[in-house]
Amino acid sequence: MKIFKALLFLLCILFSISCTNQTKKITSAEVKNEIDNYLSKTMELHHIPGLALAVVEGDKIIYEDYFGKASLENNAQVDKNTLFRIFSATKLITSTGVFQLIQNGQLNLDDKISKYIADLPPPWQDVKIENLLSHSSGLPDIIKYESTLTDKELIGKLSEDNMDFVTGNQFRYNQTNYWLLAQSIEQVTGMPFDNYILKNQFDNSTTGVLFSSNSQEIIPNRATRYFYNGKTQEFEKDTNNSGRRGHSGNGLNITLERFIEWNKKLDDNVLLNNNMKSKMWKPFNFKNQKDNFLYGWGNYRVNGLNSYGFSGGNLAAFRKFVDHKTTIILLSNAYEIPAYDIIINDIARIAIPELKAKNLTMEGEVMNFVINSQFNEATQSFKKLRRENPNSDFDNLKWNINRIGNSYLYGEKNPEKALDAFKFNVEANPNWWVSMASLAEVYEIKKDSLNAIESYKKAILLNEDNEWNYNEQMKNKIEELKN
Repeated sequence: MKIFKALLFLLCILFSISCTNQTKKITSAEVKNEIDNYLSKTMELHHIPGLALAVVEGDKIIYEDYFGKASLENNAQVDKNTLFRIFSATKLITSTGVFQLIQNGQLNLDDKISKYIADLPPPWQDVKIENLLSHSSGLPDIIKYESTLTDKELIGKLSEDNMDFVTGNQFRYNQTNYWLLAQSIEQVTGMPFDNYILKNQFDNSTTGVLFSSNSQEIIPNRATRYFYNGKTQEFEKDTNNSGRRGHSGNGLNITLERFIEWNKKLDDNVLLNNNMKSKMWKPFNFKNQKDNFLYGWGNYRVNGLNSYGFSGGNLAAFRKFVDHKTTIILLSNAYEIPAYDIIINDIARIAIPELKAKNLTMEGEVMNFVINSQFNEATQSFKKLRRENPNSDFDNLKWNINRIGNSYLYGEKNPEKALDAFKFNVEANPNWWVSMASLAEVYEIKKDSLNAIESYKKAILLNEDNEWNYNEQMKNKIEELKN
C-alpha cells in the first residue's frame, strides 16, 4: 500500500510538471481583450474617429466589434448598420467578378481588351485582361484628368499621352485599368457593372452594400470620410467624387457584416471554385522579374506567413491568411497618420495562434515610439521587427514614418522634429530613395546646403528606376543649392 501511494504521489508530481511545461492555450476572451486594448491605443495614436474590425477563423467569427463615431457632426456611433467606403479594396470585388466570367467561359486572362472595347488608341491594342488586373498595362492614368469628362473625351485625352512603360514589364498602380475592366465586363454580360456585381456576389441585395464613388452623396448610415488637416489639427469632410467611372476601382460601400458574408461565400466556393481562386492568387509574371503582385490582389508576408488582400483609401483593408484559414477585415473613416496594414499585421500577430505564441514585435509599437520621439527605443524595436520579418520591406510602416516627418515639417512647422524622424527612417530603410529625398528636403529648409546636396545625390543614386520622374527635380534642386 505504501508503494502504491508513493507511485500515485510521483505520478501526480509528473503530471503537474507536464501541465506546467505545456504551452498555455490562449482563450477567445483573452484574444478579444488584447485586440480591444490594441485598437483603443491605436485609434488614439492615429486619431481614428470610427472603426469596425472582424477576424474570421474558418467558419467562426472570433472577433467582431465597432468603435467610435461614424459622423463627428451628428455624433453618430459606428455599429452593425454603418456603411464604409472601402475605396480601392473594391478592386478585390472587381477581380472576383472577372474570374467569375473566366470560370463561366465568358472571358480569358489573355484576351486583348480590344476584343471588348472599340476604338482604342493604337498603343493600347495589345493590352490584355491580365495586364489590367495586375497593373502591368503601362497605360496612362485617368487620375490626372477631370472626372467631369465624358468617356469619349477622356479616351481622347489619354490617347495623346505616351504609354508609361512596355506592357507587361512592371507594376504600376493605375485607375485606368479597372475602368477598362468594368467596360469589358459590361460588354461581355450586357449588364451595367454595378448590377453584375450585386447579382453575382451579393444576391441582388442592396441591404448593407451599394456603389457610390461620391463622398458628398447623402447615404443613410454611411460613415463620413474625413481628411486630417495638419495645420488646423482638425478633420475636414472628404469631397472626392470619381463618378460612376470610379465604381469598379473605388466605389463599393459596405457594412462589416456584409463583408463577412462575402468572405464566407469566397471561402465556401460559392463565388469561385478552388481552381479559380488559385489562379487569381497566382503571382503575375512581370518581365522585370522584380515586382510582386497577383491578379487584383496584393501578396503580403507577416512573420513568414503568406496573406492575400488589398487596401483602400488608407482606410479599409481586407486580408486572407489562406494557409491558416484566417481573414481580417478592417473598415475606418479617417486618420491622422494611416495605419491600415500596420493594424492588420498586428492583429494577425495577436489572433493567429502560430504567431501569438512567439510574442512578436508589433509595428504599432515602432510607430508609437516614433510619434513620441523615442528614437532609441524605435531603433531597437524596428531592428527586432526586421529580424522577425526578414522578407518584408515594411512598405506601409516606412511611408507612415515619412508622413510623421512631413507632419512635423509642414503641419507643426518644426524642422528639428522632422529631421529626427527622417534620420530614423533613413537609418531604418537605407536603400529607400524617398526617405533620403525627404531628409534632403528638411536640410534644404534648414538652409544646410551641404547636407542637402549630399542627401539629394544619394537619393538620385537610390532611385534607379527614376520613380515619378523625380530625379530631374532633385538634380535641379542640387543646382539651385550650389548657387
